[in-house]
Amino acid sequence: MTTLCLTLDYELFGSGKGNVYKHIIEPTNHLLAICAKYEMKLTIFFEVVEYWKIKETFENGETMGYDKNPAEAMAKQIRIAHQLGHDVQLHIHPQWVDAQYKNGEWILNMKYWRLPEVPENATEDISIGLGELIRKGKEELESILHPVNPNYTCNVLRAGGYNIDPSEQLLKVLKENGFVADSSVYYGGKVDSGLSQYDYTHVKKEIPYWFVNDSLLAASNTKTDFLELPVFAKNITRIRKYDLVRVRSALKNKANSIEKLKNSSAKKSKWESIKHLMAKEAVTWDFCLFSKSKMNEFFESAIKISKASEVSFHPFVLVGHPKDFYFTHAIDYLSEKANSNRIKFCTISEVIARIKKTNSQK
Repeated sequence: MTTLCLTLDYELFGSGKGNVYKHIIEPTNHLLAICAKYEMKLTIFFEVVEYWKIKETFENGETMGYDKNPAEAMAKQIRIAHQLGHDVQLHIHPQWVDAQYKNGEWILNMKYWRLPEVPENATEDISIGLGELIRKGKEELESILHPVNPNYTCNVLRAGGYNIDPSEQLLKVLKENGFVADSSVYYGGKVDSGLSQYDYTHVKKEIPYWFVNDSLLAASNTKTDFLELPVFAKNITRIRKYDLVRVRSALKNKANSIEKLKNSSAKKSKWESIKHLMAKEAVTWDFCLFSKSKMNEFFESAIKISKASEVSFHPFVLVGHPKDFYFTHAIDYLSEKANSNRIKFCTISEVIARIKKTNSQK
């Protein structure tokens, strides 16, 4: 039986665009209903800084076009999700620090797109340092969820946009605040754009997790108290990523899709754009954007890898976003496999507990 960990990045679009109810609350409710029907479990990575700014802005009298407090709806939803057995952990996009809502749109602090670049202490460019940001994010989630579970602990991070390199200072801060794992890496990933920068091409998809000491990207020679749990990905020709489900989802989010297309095609000639589409790309295993056939392709790869694995417990981390969830093709496929007893679903906290138990018995 293959163990899958479905993780959900709970957020608006990276530019600040989007509607909390349309792009977060409603699709997450749909996902939660499906999970209840098929006994699936989610790990919700809650974007806490975005939540702070929405909450603060609404409470200061700027409704942002909402009839009801969207921050209250977000907090209520993750409480319900946690009561239903789903995990909730920390997600941070630092561009939301010092964000301002002006003339009907969010103005984000684009100097700090990458979490590892947040300075240790506040400066004139950012009002909160890295240590305080992590600590307050952890405290916020625990204050939201302790009323329904006094034993809840926030101790896993996913950095916004998979940006965790360089990770030495970030890892130090995480350890100081009681974190036990990160899930910001994905197999084979490489981006060098004006905003995101990382290189995970050395990470092999056959390795389900690793213990770390000083860097999240370097496996420790000994068992430590901190884990990196990478998102599973496969290298495929980039044009194959854009199947019908992804294209139709992009059309649903037309304004944001056009903006992303402009950014990715900037300064590229037609020939360069064609070469770009025909090149290989590490594509993350996405349960909100995949077609049934692509989900089958990734699942069959996972089975082969787990059969040849050198570890007795080999989990696979998937990723999704509520803002992308318009079609149920991939979830339907997973439900079929679950009904035939080919899949077991675990939260990220359950995966960590299982890994530690497995390794303590050796």
